[in-house]
Amino acid sequence: MARNKTTNRRRHGKAAPATDPSAALTGLELEARRSERLKTVEVLKQGRTPLVVLDLADHTIQLAEAALGKATAISPPPLLACREGCDWCCYMRVGTSAAEVLRIAAYLRQTQSAEQLQATRDRVAQLADRRRELKSNQRADSRLPCALLVDHRCSVYPVRPLTCRGCNSTDAQRCEQFVQQPDRVVVPDYKPQLRLSTFVLDGLRAGLAEAKLQGDLLELTAALRIALEVPDAAERWLAGEPVFAGARLP
Repeated sequence: MARNKTTNRRRHGKAAPATDPSAALTGLELEARRSERLKTVEVLKQGRTPLVVLDLADHTIQLAEAALGKATAISPPPLLACREGCDWCCYMRVGTSAAEVLRIAAYLRQTQSAEQLQATRDRVAQLADRRRELKSNQRADSRLPCALLVDHRCSVYPVRPLTCRGCNSTDAQRCEQFVQQPDRVVVPDYKPQLRLSTFVLDGLRAGLAEAKLQGDLLELTAALRIALEVPDAAERWLAGEPVFAGARLP
């Protein structure tokens, strides 16, 4: 009888029960976005230095991971196929934020030798040039390996963008097929992980915009090229200059 009442309430468009996992996950997503927006504004009020930006990016990662932990408790994920060395998701264009890009650039400078860093710069520049040469309708569909991919592994894995953190799959073979035929293949995934990363990224960008900084969605390769080639990119961005304008996604 109780089941029939619940069904009837749903049919008449009334709110789902409080125990409904989908309702709880939606609330978690909205709270993650709100928390990240408020934290971003708060941190930037305390100071605007490159170090503050790195701390902000690190906090963003921590918040996303904590939110994902809560999501898995509400709705346990299926068995995921994601493993070290599986890189099919690294052939897509990645949307990111200036704060994340600056964190990645700092990580590369801290962890790579001069030779390795130059090789990374070269790969980033080559990929950025290749993407720019493509027609606008080809850029989103082009399947080119990420410039940060080395021997099938992400060279900045600990500080990878939120968009990359959201990618997941229960079937690696479908991922491979998607790279080859993106219009015909749907990758089965754990939706809460994908959605939470999107909400946290949106909260970060909203907080940046509220703090009067460039909060646009940026294409990772083009933005990283700027961060690596412009010595004072962080300072200029913090001063309000549109230093990453050339990397904006439409």
